[in-house]
Amino acid sequence: MNILVELARYNIIETPRLILRPLRIQDARDMYEYASDPENLIFIFPPHKNLAETELSIASHFMEKPLGKWAIELKSEKKMIGTIDFIKVNQKRASATIGYVINKNYWGQGIVTEALRTLIDFSFREFGLKSLDLVADFRNLASKRVAEKAQMKKIKEYKSSNKYTKEIVLFSEYQIERADYLKENE
Repeated sequence: MNILVELARYNIIETPRLILRPLRIQDARDMYEYASDPENLIFIFPPHKNLAETELSIASHFMEKPLGKWAIELKSEKKMIGTIDFIKVNQKRASATIGYVINKNYWGQGIVTEALRTLIDFSFREFGLKSLDLVADFRNLASKRVAEKAQMKKIKEYKSSNKYTKEIVLFSEYQIERADYLKENE
């Protein structure tokens, strides 16, 4: 099974509060709202300096990863408040690494947990993946809690260079296996 073909079939995924859908250039203002705030991005990427940089980021996303990245839209506000995506997909191992970012105005509401649980379920039931990973900066307690709430288990900690700051950081890697997930969720 080609994972990328399966991803194309599910470009819109709906949850009780959210719509996970393709990112579009019209999302630039909503994205810039959080992508320009250093506090919002402390563990993720450098802040965008202007709206044009955000627009370029969205445009280049289509060139680099045409599939496997979803805008997180809050239904009640019809607003794009973050993204969730497959940072890496390994076709041979049928595995992927998930990453996300959400506007800090929506932190602590279970939104990322809802999006992550949904993507985990689709990854195993519809995309045929065998395992999913999530890597969080050791200091990012909120992301570590999200991983645990989504039934992911910490498998290791390691030091590595942050690709943006070049600082050596301790990372926690979480994983969930398809067999374990299906056993617990049938």
